[in-house]
Amino acid sequence: MKYRLAALLAAALAMGGLAACGSGDDSAVSAPAPSYPTAVEKGSTLTIYSWADYISPANITAFEKATGVKVKVDAYASAEEAVAKLRLTQGTSGYDLVVMDGSYVPQLVKGNALLPWDKSRLPGVAGLSHTFTGKSWDPTNTYAIPKSGGSTGYVWDSSIIKTPPASWNDFYDAFADPGVKGRTSVIDGAPSFVGSYFWGHGISDQTTQPADYEAAQQYYESKVMQHLKEFNSYPRADIASGDIVLAQAFTGDARGALMDGPKTLRFALGSPKTDLYVDHWVLPKGSKNTAAAHAFVEFLLKPENAAKETEFHGYYTGVQASRTYLPDNLPYKEIVFFDEGVPADRFEPAEVTPARKLAVSTFQRLKAVGSR
Repeated sequence: MKYRLAALLAAALAMGGLAACGSGDDSAVSAPAPSYPTAVEKGSTLTIYSWADYISPANITAFEKATGVKVKVDAYASAEEAVAKLRLTQGTSGYDLVVMDGSYVPQLVKGNALLPWDKSRLPGVAGLSHTFTGKSWDPTNTYAIPKSGGSTGYVWDSSIIKTPPASWNDFYDAFADPGVKGRTSVIDGAPSFVGSYFWGHGISDQTTQPADYEAAQQYYESKVMQHLKEFNSYPRADIASGDIVLAQAFTGDARGALMDGPKTLRFALGSPKTDLYVDHWVLPKGSKNTAAAHAFVEFLLKPENAAKETEFHGYYTGVQASRTYLPDNLPYKEIVFFDEGVPADRFEPAEVTPARKLAVSTFQRLKAVGSR
């Protein structure tokens, strides 16, 4: 999860043709009700493709004990790698279950790389937060069942920055604070960095108007770049050590920084809008153990098991009832459950659309300015 938007940037740069497909409504059309084997076979193997260290070992062990199914997890290093494998293997990837960023689901559906879920076997879906379900990448959740998600905001040291940033514009205004002395960072990726200009100025981050991107570039060059120390998607260690005192950060990394760093650190979700990134369980075409795949996903949708997932990797699974199974002393619950009390329309789902190319181009120009 922590490599989320940096990986999206890499994929957008390397897979321009894919980005051109857009997210559209390709996945909005529900597939026919699928018919898969129902018996979970003891002694069979469920092969999963996922980010590394992203599934609780305790849950894997418990599932294996309960079903007699052996779970094998292979890790990928980037979203590009996972998407390319599913698109190119055409049903011969060898995986039964895959973790996939939501923004890539429409392209995979369009490429006939995914199978629809039999949601009658997934009653736990009803307990998922609406923050994670029904999004543009799969409005009916026909192909994508939410696994974990997060958002983006800002971290600051309150002993230095006395006025808490209440918006993206406030955050960038604070870069000029003399107490900051250039100890600042922003996410090293176009969607979150360039997107935050649009969110702060009431412009859709899906705009394709060149003038909007020119305005974003001028804004950053005049207000941010001269005060920016680094582009850093994972500033947890630097914030905790005090090398960075003002940073744009993903919720997971921000939570880690507050756990590790001084008590004066604070975090707020981006405002008035910010992004939403959600990983999903998808069934790749050619899955040989769909029965076990359904059983495993439903197993993790149970609140007590979803809580174990959150304790392991630190991200919210979207299973609302899982909160009651988490320890009272879970650090910074308010960051884990970033959507609590927040209107759903505050979140802009991360998407791969034609606007991404313009955002990436703007981002590359800004990085060139920063390297001078």
